[in-house]
Amino acid sequence: MNMRVHMTRPTPPPRPQARAHAAQPGFSLVELLIVLACIAVLVGWAWPNYQQLLQRSQRAQARTALLQAAHWLERAASANGNYPAPSDVPASVLQAEGLRYQLSITSSAQSFTLTATPIGPQVSDACGSFTLTHTGVRSVLKATLSPAQCWGR
Repeated sequence: MNMRVHMTRPTPPPRPQARAHAAQPGFSLVELLIVLACIAVLVGWAWPNYQQLLQRSQRAQARTALLQAAHWLERAASANGNYPAPSDVPASVLQAEGLRYQLSITSSAQSFTLTATPIGPQVSDACGSFTLTHTGVRSVLKATLSPAQCWGR
């Protein structure tokens, strides 16, 4: 009997084929620059609107602070028969935390005028200073807008 043993050679491992453009995870520089340009455009558009909203919020807080101070003065006048002198008004009545306005009072026994003057970044606001009198007259000083526009926005 003649047996032949057939031996096979092991096949070599496949060779890696060189690819012209291998896909790599991540972003290309051009893609990153496009994203950064889009972000810059959005921030450039949103920042002025954000600043306007901050000024508008500060105006509302200043008006509220003036009305609260006027309310305190009216209660003091009801209790004492006349309005207190500016030196008799507690500092807490003319302060509000985080407010970009400085509140001040001018008063006599029969009248008062409260003023909210912008400070810091609020100085550039178109409404300027707010005033409120004992008769309820609301006005603005150094403003480019009318009192109705400033007190209503």
